[in-house]
Amino acid sequence: MNLPICIICLKSGILCKSCQSKLDSGEIEDIDIQISRLFLELEYKFPELRNSTFYKAMHADDTIILLVRSGSKIPKATWNKIASTIKNKLGKNVKIVEKTMSIRQLAEQILFPVKVKSVNTIWLPDGSCENHIKISKADISRLKFSKDVAEKILSRFIKENIRIIEE
Repeated sequence: MNLPICIICLKSGILCKSCQSKLDSGEIEDIDIQISRLFLELEYKFPELRNSTFYKAMHADDTIILLVRSGSKIPKATWNKIASTIKNKLGKNVKIVEKTMSIRQLAEQILFPVKVKSVNTIWLPDGSCENHIKISKADISRLKFSKDVAEKILSRFIKENIRIIEE
């Protein structure tokens, strides 16, 4: 499995210069290292993980959201078993989302069961852009975590500014 940290660092528990600089810069966090260790262990139980990539983990209240990509198209049932195993080891709910190039598809996975009405790119006067994800006002109560946390997670996973707009 491709991980955000090298396997030697995971096995030894001591970070190399490259991995340490990733940690110091904020590119990876302690939770990413912890989840990477778990994925390394799970690779023996779930051999289909070998062609997958783990990108990032983020806390969302009492849930940990994992951003992954499966090269061999791992079935949803297998991902559910993996999430359950990680949940048992960490004692927190785990949600695994598949990395896509589409902001809408990623938002739908993270915000589920809330429906995404639209995704718009807004160009700001300074030349930067911001993506607005529109959801129904009636659905805001169905979010699994706060709107601010959802915006933070989406922004970190997509590496762009995201705002959730209630319509």
